[in-house]
Amino acid sequence: MPSYLSLDHQAGSPLSDRVWEAMMPFLVESANAASLHRGGVRAREALGKAREQVAALIGAGAASPEEIVFTSSGTESVNLAILGYARAHRHRGNHLLLGATERRSVFLAAAALVREGFTSTVVPVDGDGRVSPEALLTAARPETLLAAVHWANHETGTIEPVAELAACCAARGLAFFCDASAAVGWMPVDVSQAPVTLLSLSARRFGGPPGAGALYVRRGTEIEPLFYGGEQEGGRRAGTENLPALVGLGAAADEVRETLAERVEHLATLQRRLLDGLRAMVPDLLLNGPEPGPLRSVQNLNVSLPGLDGEALTLLCDMRGLAIASGAACVSRDRRTSHVLAALGLPPERSRSNALFTLGPATTEAETDAACNIVGKAAAKLREE
Repeated sequence: MPSYLSLDHQAGSPLSDRVWEAMMPFLVESANAASLHRGGVRAREALGKAREQVAALIGAGAASPEEIVFTSSGTESVNLAILGYARAHRHRGNHLLLGATERRSVFLAAAALVREGFTSTVVPVDGDGRVSPEALLTAARPETLLAAVHWANHETGTIEPVAELAACCAARGLAFFCDASAAVGWMPVDVSQAPVTLLSLSARRFGGPPGAGALYVRRGTEIEPLFYGGEQEGGRRAGTENLPALVGLGAAADEVRETLAERVEHLATLQRRLLDGLRAMVPDLLLNGPEPGPLRSVQNLNVSLPGLDGEALTLLCDMRGLAIASGAACVSRDRRTSHVLAALGLPPERSRSNALFTLGPATTEAETDAACNIVGKAAAKLREE
C-alpha cells in the first residue's frame, strides 16, 4: 500500500501506462496539425484518431468524428457550448434554463449572457438533486433557447434523467446542453440514446491529462466561437491544438470504453465498503445525495460530519497521509457554502462539515479501509479539541 493515499480522483486521475505511451512521441517531437510537411501529416492523423476515440466513447460513432471539438478543458467546453450556442441563435430567443446544481462555469457563462441582454431561470431539484422533466418544461418560455443540466453532479454524484430531459427539450424545439465531465469514464454516456445537442467532457476526470477537453456538437448545430484566429477545429475553436494532451485524451477514452463494465462493478463495491466503513467509524455521519445505487455515480461519496469543519478534517487527513476534498475545489478555495447542497434543501452546516471522497479505478479495498481508519481518527481528534 502506498504511504500516501488519494481519494480525490475528481481533482485529477493518474495517467495509466497506456496513456503515457500514447502521448510520449508527441512530447518528444513537436508537431503541428496545420503544417504541410510529414510532421503535420502525423499530427493530423493523431488528432483524427483521438477524435474518433472520443466519439466512440460517448456513442457519437466513428462515422461522426467531426461532431467532436477539442478544447483546453471541461470549463472551456462549457463556455463554448453556452455562449457559443446562445450568441449564434439570439435571433430565436434570449432565455436559458439552468439546473439548480450545475457547476459554477455554467452559472458564470449564463451570467455573462445576462449582461448581454439574455435572461435565465434556475430550475429546482428534488431532495436527491434531480431535475424532473415537468419542472424543466414548467420553467420554459416561448423565448427559451437552451436548457443546461449535467449528466452527473460533481459534488453529490447524483445522476440526472438526461435522456428524458433531452427528449422533452427536443419535442419543444429547445437545445439541450449536458455537462458530462463528472460522468464520462464512470458510467455509460451515449448521445445516440439521449438526444443532447451539446455535451462537454474533461480528460483529467477519467485518466487523461490536464489541458484537454472536448465538446460534442450534434451535427447541424451552429455555435459561435469564443475567440478568433486560425481555422482549427472546423473554425469553432481557433488556436494550435495541444497535441500531446489530446492524444492522451483519446487513449484514455479507449481505455475507459474497453474497461467500463469492470470499472463500474469494482467501484460500486468499493463505494459501499467506504460508506459502511465511514459509518462504523463516525456513527453520526450524514450522506449527502442519493444512497449508492442507480441514482449515484459509483466513484463519488459526499458526507457531512456534524459539528466538524470539513476543511480542518481535510487538512488533518492530509497530514495523516490521505487526500480527500471538502466540496468542489472551486468552492473550497473560496470558503463558500455549497450551492449544490443548498439546492437539495440542506442547511449551511452540512456544507461546513462536508467531506468529498472520489475513488479511482486503481483504488483497492485495503486503501478504502485505511482511509476509513484515518478519517475516523482525524474526526475523533478534532472533537477532542
